[in-house]
Amino acid sequence: MSLAEAADNQLAALRQLWLDSGGLLVLRTGEALCPKDFLRFCRAFGPLEENEKYDPDFLLPGYPEILRLGNLYRDGKYRALFVRAERGEVLWHTDDSFRYPQPAGSIFHCRTHPETGGGTWYAGMADAYDALPSRLRRRIEGRFAVHSYTFLDDRLRQDNPHRREMPLEVRRTHPPVIRPLVVNHPETGRPALLIPDCHIESVTGLEEAETRSLLAELLAHATRPDFAVCWQWRPGDVAVWDNRSAMHAGSPFDELEARLMYRVTFTGPDTYDGTR
Repeated sequence: MSLAEAADNQLAALRQLWLDSGGLLVLRTGEALCPKDFLRFCRAFGPLEENEKYDPDFLLPGYPEILRLGNLYRDGKYRALFVRAERGEVLWHTDDSFRYPQPAGSIFHCRTHPETGGGTWYAGMADAYDALPSRLRRRIEGRFAVHSYTFLDDRLRQDNPHRREMPLEVRRTHPPVIRPLVVNHPETGRPALLIPDCHIESVTGLEEAETRSLLAELLAHATRPDFAVCWQWRPGDVAVWDNRSAMHAGSPFDELEARLMYRVTFTGPDTYDGTR
């Protein structure tokens, strides 16, 4: 099936398959979708965001919903959001958990990619929660975490010196938010872990060392081969992931080779409304 020619009922079926999968749908299409066809596909999953917090140079001209990610460099500056993957430590996260509402999901469309490297890891947080040892389940019951964009930005700039410092206006409009360590998916009802340690500044009731130790233990469990897979991209691939029940992480690639991805985020019911 060509995504450019898919009927509305076929797109609705793909959305249901995405929900049933536990958080990830990957399609190896072999076709480079034009922006209009790509956005039509994306809208089948939910209302689209317009990336206001990103440098306008990173957006596809004429299509503010499409954020370019990769090492596209032209006229002396990056024309795509380039986040250098850390070697050794995989930066597991779920997109924008540091704001309300969090995007319900995100969509990648691969445009250009190196032959090797640059794969994206995905891990199912609902299955990971179901298999959580009772000792850990008791330890996180009722606990909340502070998710901070500033905390993430400070960490990313350590390994990405080209990354500009976050503008004061973005800091002002993105204050830290509080979310439970375990959330219930608003559409499927399944509980899932929410543990993006690169976003989490602190966990309620724990000192810094305890916070990092707990998150490390939870991540080690949740990203085991039972729950995680690395997708090796080819041009044309499309992936839809659910930020409410899955985490993802990039992996390094040879930066002398071109990598360009289109990313769209869409809204939907959040797992938490900010009340305690």
